Amino acid sequence: MSFKWRNFVEMNSFQSGDTMRITRREILLYCLAGSSSTNLFAQSLSPLADSHNHFGLLKNHLSDLGQLKALMEKSGVTLLSWSIVPDFPFQKSFNPEAQTVKQNFEYELARAIKVTQSNQLKIVKTVQDISDSEKGIPSVVLTAEGADFLAGSMDGLKPAIDAGIQHIQLVHYIKNAVGDIQTEGPQYDGLSPFGKSLITKLNTLGVLIDLAHGTEELVDQAIDLSRVPVIWSHSFLSSDHGQWRARLPFSRAIGINVAKRIAKSGGAVGLWALGRSFGGGISGYANEIMNMVDKLGPEHVMFGSDTDGLPNDSVINSFDDLRRVFDELQKKGLDDKTLKAISYGNYARCLKNAFSYKA
Repeated sequence: MSFKWRNFVEMNSFQSGDTMRITRREILLYCLAGSSSTNLFAQSLSPLADSHNHFGLLKNHLSDLGQLKALMEKSGVTLLSWSIVPDFPFQKSFNPEAQTVKQNFEYELARAIKVTQSNQLKIVKTVQDISDSEKGIPSVVLTAEGADFLAGSMDGLKPAIDAGIQHIQLVHYIKNAVGDIQTEGPQYDGLSPFGKSLITKLNTLGVLIDLAHGTEELVDQAIDLSRVPVIWSHSFLSSDHGQWRARLPFSRAIGINVAKRIAKSGGAVGLWALGRSFGGGISGYANEIMNMVDKLGPEHVMFGSDTDGLPNDSVINSFDDLRRVFDELQKKGLDDKTLKAISYGNYARCLKNAFSYKA
């Protein structure tokens, strides 16, 4: 008998000879009180998904990593694309040694896995894992923001997937062997020959393909090559697709025609939380989500906050902020079916599609 239970028995019983009387109601109430209040609270919340989040993996929230599961439970975030950045230490050099990028990726992946294990978080690897997240089990999709860790070779792909990577963004901020990025002059007019073969390989291995940071040509070629829908996990909608001569954040915009092609393929586009790109504030974020729904359709928009990966004017800096966006969309009258699709279902569907194609 545990100390806590023994105390309850001692405080809530009385002696009549050797007989101890405890009602069933008292036992039930005690058991409920002893359960995790955050678990009980989370079960009443509609599940949330974030298609791009760096919480605690870059510079912020490092001290909160021990509470990752509890923070997710509290806000009802149950499907988190936790994005590892292979090129993060090298973004200012733009031309690091490929082996150095690979070593950094392996180190950061091992660190992310250690955190998930210490938090007893589920790492998503199967369709059933995604279904479990919909039922309220906090789950992490280990994500690589940039396939530059492969250094132009397929050799490192299977080990990364075996370790838990299930969502790969093809390119990021440094020139690479995969394809052209929005923020630097083009090398390949889209995908490299290696990048084209990588699309096919990722399909075969059941990995979700993310085209964020890619040029318009890269997006077109990837959609044509991929046998399952692709996504653009994070940035903002604009009349023109971001070009390398433009200043940030405009160089990172996704053009409306590019976004529509992704939507037509069955994929989805995530909105990041950089306030200046949509007017700022939680209300502004919700307004832009609704604008994207009008332009792309309710099945093709999702949250892609880029938490901890943005400058100081990010409007989503915690999991609670994601819940505030959900609440704000409800207040603005968004119908329940659309709200659930945006806040969870669309990212989950794209993952399931990728997993289901696995050879």
